[in-house]
Amino acid sequence: MLDEHLGYVADPRRIERFRAAIAKVVKSGDRVADLGCGSGILGLLSLQAGASRVIAVDDSAMIDVARDSLLRAGYGERAAFIRGRSKRIELPERVDVVICDHVGYFGFDYEIIGFLEDARKRFLKPAGTLIPSSIRLNVAAVGSQQCYDFANGWQAQSVPEAFHWLRGYAVNTKHAVNLVKDDVLGSPAVMGEIDLYADHPNFLSWSVELRVDRDGPMHGLAGWFECKLAEGVWMTNSPLADMPIRRPQAFLPIGETVQVKAGDAIKSTISLRPVDNVIAWIVEFPATGQRFSHSTWQGMLLSPEDLIQANPNHVPRLSREGQARMTILGYCDGKRTAQEIGQAVLRDHPEMFPSSSEISDFVLRVLGRDTA
Repeated sequence: MLDEHLGYVADPRRIERFRAAIAKVVKSGDRVADLGCGSGILGLLSLQAGASRVIAVDDSAMIDVARDSLLRAGYGERAAFIRGRSKRIELPERVDVVICDHVGYFGFDYEIIGFLEDARKRFLKPAGTLIPSSIRLNVAAVGSQQCYDFANGWQAQSVPEAFHWLRGYAVNTKHAVNLVKDDVLGSPAVMGEIDLYADHPNFLSWSVELRVDRDGPMHGLAGWFECKLAEGVWMTNSPLADMPIRRPQAFLPIGETVQVKAGDAIKSTISLRPVDNVIAWIVEFPATGQRFSHSTWQGMLLSPEDLIQANPNHVPRLSREGQARMTILGYCDGKRTAQEIGQAVLRDHPEMFPSSSEISDFVLRVLGRDTA
């Protein structure tokens, strides 16, 4: 977790872009909500720009890193910290600015559309500002050894043949890939632009036509974002940009390598459900008649039980773990300590799991996740 956030904090271009946007947007005395705050770096930049208060929100242990970091920087009295998902918490007051860097690789990967739609309605003052305000989605045809390996790694010579069938999952998976300019076979197309001040349906779809600029093997599509942080301030992870931030792109494979030539047209449709980040993509080659259809749903390792549970008409019943969780939470009366609850569960339900150590471990996990 710390390694991931070090990458965010140690990226000078990302920091410079957000600092420039915050300087344009945040005014002296403003109150700012930093959603998915991670280390707290965006909240720190906001405080340095004159914000009177920052409310940092994160549902991981990074909220404690943010608290300690802002305290050490001398801003502890001007910051508040809430551990939880932003859609499940309440803020003590509405704010002037909501800031969030959950754009992921493709621009929508980390639920930013839903987070900011909810925050705009519940957290932001009527004349408040979102950072970012819009996200432009770009897509291009790509081919490289790196892309080939992502799509075909399960069929490599070093992999026993018994596992080659798993390639079917790999070509239905969105991969994080670090591309260079030479991997891009033609000019990218703007797939769509997401206005974060607007409401969006649960299902989005765009169709584009791509042109190939040079001959070569095509292994799939790559997507990246151009993110408007403030007026005149944009941030991108494009492999074609002169000054991109240090963030991978999204690679969407196709079923087989296709040799393309300069001037070829490629038709592509990309659809997504932002709420659960399910993506489907269709790639068509008019010159050859080839057509490939993929989705991350097909790339999920789903058991028959998973499919049954996904059926809205399924009548759910508590699993063994669900029953155990309910039993443990029933002992939480606001009086017993965690140790006392563990002892009571062991005494009253010694059959809960095969060993007392597993029962004790499960009690601690339940109390750590579902209690305050």
